[in-house]
Amino acid sequence: MKTLKQYKYIVAAAVLLAALAAIRTFNPGIFRYDAVKWAEPSVRGDYMITLDKLPAIGGEVLFVVLDDGCQIPDLPGSAILRADSHELAAGDYIRKIRKSKGPVVFCSGDISVSARVWMVLSETGIRDLYILKKDPA
Repeated sequence: MKTLKQYKYIVAAAVLLAALAAIRTFNPGIFRYDAVKWAEPSVRGDYMITLDKLPAIGGEVLFVVLDDGCQIPDLPGSAILRADSHELAAGDYIRKIRKSKGPVVFCSGDISVSARVWMVLSETGIRDLYILKKDPA
């Protein structure tokens, strides 16, 4: 009994790992990454937004300007964060994006740059991210 008390944390960890292994064995899909769920917004284009639809998303919009080829509309209650797409993964920028109380809109002269940034940040679990399209078409 003294030995069991002495190793109670190790025994608890071993029991927990054995339980997780049993769950994984009997239901192998439980810990899988659901690619379809993550790809759906991309296929539907839900994350794309135009200038005329910007006021409808509401909240305090944070515009992330990735280069000089972007025109930012003047919306009340909006903020602008200027960042290079390569520097965006730095802790300060991510922290500011996570603290944003409203939607985050990425703007770049090249839409593929905004799309890459959107993809990386959306996979980290940050929600309410959009890409600003230049034309409504």
